[in-house]
Amino acid sequence: MREIFGGICLLAVAMGIGRFSYTPLLPWMQAELHLTNSMAGFIALSNYVGYLVGSLLCTFKVFKNQRMTLIWMIVISTLSLFIMGMTDRIWLIVFARLVSGVTSAVLFIFTTQIILTYIQTIQKHHFAGYLYSGVGVGIVGSSLLILLFSPHLHMKTLWILLAATSLVIGILGFYLIQVVPTMPLQKKTKGKTPPILYLLYIAYFLEGLGYIITGTFIVNVAQSLSTIDFDSALIWIIVGTAAIPSCLLFVWLAEIFGYSRILSFALLLQAIGIVLPAISITNWSFIVSAFLFGFTFMGITALTNAIVKQINVSAIGFLTALYALGQIIGPVVAGFLLDRTHFSVAFIVASVAVLLASLFVVVYSIMERKGSVHV
Repeated sequence: MREIFGGICLLAVAMGIGRFSYTPLLPWMQAELHLTNSMAGFIALSNYVGYLVGSLLCTFKVFKNQRMTLIWMIVISTLSLFIMGMTDRIWLIVFARLVSGVTSAVLFIFTTQIILTYIQTIQKHHFAGYLYSGVGVGIVGSSLLILLFSPHLHMKTLWILLAATSLVIGILGFYLIQVVPTMPLQKKTKGKTPPILYLLYIAYFLEGLGYIITGTFIVNVAQSLSTIDFDSALIWIIVGTAAIPSCLLFVWLAEIFGYSRILSFALLLQAIGIVLPAISITNWSFIVSAFLFGFTFMGITALTNAIVKQINVSAIGFLTALYALGQIIGPVVAGFLLDRTHFSVAFIVASVAVLLASLFVVVYSIMERKGSVHV
């Protein structure tokens, strides 16, 4: 449990704070820096480009010493958050979010490699669900800090507070993780890629494109609506709270009903959640949307990676790159639509993308049952 708790801390730093704290702080950034939705989308884009770069650096094994890389990524991630609280210059903000994206990817990938390898050696596979809860824990923790201190602190001070919190939690997680993996997490798989795998590639790309639109703009949209009469930061707290148990539940259901079936169901749930605010602009539509979004986005990641690992482990890197590519396109499209049309158009586009992803997984599931998964 010490190792798991350490992994939770590092995933909270990598994703919950380093990557997703931008979403609840975006309304304040737009108000104080006079950012358009297109500019907000471009800043988000820089973070996702950084995430793609970090994923590729890990895929090509640029970093040799995992533990030294972890501590450096913690420090650099903290510095990127600190820069956000020290400047009004857009180019420097874009640079800071780019760097934060790189550190988020490397921290996430290395932490999961270390912990999941350890879990495999001790034959405690169900502990993986606890590890992934760190993303939700980080989202809830950073959102609570913002909710509590935003009435009293300047937006820049909030970024500095998040930087200090990230450093403390990151160092704690680093020292809690003492294990050294005794076997590689990924082994080279011989043979060509089964054609059926391309269905999952397309589905995961569409998921990356669709989910990130809600993940970037849902708090900002809620903040701008007069019909929403509660603090918009609560929406992101709901997202994080729903994300905490989701991986455990989805993996448990997948073991009973099949991974591809539960994956298509999770994507369908997410598509419904994304489109709700476009159909009904009420408190409850945003609350349910936030819950369904938080409940599904990490579960979808866990299920997709689990399926692909069974077919071709070496394909994980390419899968992650496609997901990151979808995340790069999504905020740009959404920012453009938000500036020129009603916000519902962007949410409908995102929902359709995720719904199509669900349909691709349904086709995959049918072909899987017919035996097409084999090369």
